[in-house]
Amino acid sequence: MLSKPDKTPLQRFRQFQTRELDEARALVARNFCGHRLERESRADRLDACQHRAGGNGLFYNYIRYGADVTIEPGELGSFYLIQVPIRGSALIRNGTSEVETGTVTASVLNPDRHTRMRWKEGCEQVLLQIDKARLTSVAEALTGNSLQAPVRFDPSIDRTRPEMQLWLGLFRRAVSAVDHGGLLDPDQTLSRTLVEDELIVGFLRAQPSSISPLLERPETGSLTPHVRRAREYMQAHLADPLTLSDIAAAAGTSPRNLQLGFSQLLEMTPLAYLRLLRLNYARYLLLESPPQTTIASIAGAAGFAHLGRFSAQYAARFGEGPSQTRKQHYLN
Repeated sequence: MLSKPDKTPLQRFRQFQTRELDEARALVARNFCGHRLERESRADRLDACQHRAGGNGLFYNYIRYGADVTIEPGELGSFYLIQVPIRGSALIRNGTSEVETGTVTASVLNPDRHTRMRWKEGCEQVLLQIDKARLTSVAEALTGNSLQAPVRFDPSIDRTRPEMQLWLGLFRRAVSAVDHGGLLDPDQTLSRTLVEDELIVGFLRAQPSSISPLLERPETGSLTPHVRRAREYMQAHLADPLTLSDIAAAAGTSPRNLQLGFSQLLEMTPLAYLRLLRLNYARYLLLESPPQTTIASIAGAAGFAHLGRFSAQYAARFGEGPSQTRKQHYLN
């Protein structure tokens, strides 16, 4: 977890420091978006400060206000904002979700949900701002799918989960590298891009979101070229009536060798893996498609020709039928 440092993060990249409310509002808006900013009590001493560094659709930030303030930007529109408190606490509302953040909880703001926040007196946070287009591009490459809607995260980040602790460690090291000047050096463009993509991929894997069903698949540290090509071919042709011979031919090997490779590396047959990919994609579509989209058309888009068989396999994997998934989604 990020903890209170000896000095404030990103101090070399100070944007402003002010005790004037209107000035703080205008300067923060310049880097983020227009918003309402109000003190909860005029007796509070405002000490607003922002440090900011980055570019190419990803920015590292440190912000404090000193006073107890309400911030209401509405919908952020073009970016996601991950907020990790290093001191104090805040109450965050993004859409219908309300999160109290502090030492064990952080937050992520979805750009298409109304946001209202109360940063309590003494709250200081390190923030990662990620352009929506860049995150979407990385998410599509990671899942192998063209996304139907923007990625939508659970706004509450549990800092105690092992996966999130690993990501927070990566974030902390990236902030430190920026602080020391190396990561933003023009000669380090490749390293910087790799670190930034690792941050985005790591967060997509660690934080529950609308694309989590697409990431629920067996993973291994290393795949043979044949298995990798087969997996990529399946992912790109989920709706097609594929046979084992089709997949093996695309992978450049024999059906028997492909069977052996999947069994050894993924502990399942190629066709079982294909079924898993199709079911995960169907769940994603059920959660993200417009309400007028029929379950039959979703089953077809995911490669299932027989609706009854699809429903049975879906229920066996997820513990509920396709219609239940859809109903619960629209109730929420």
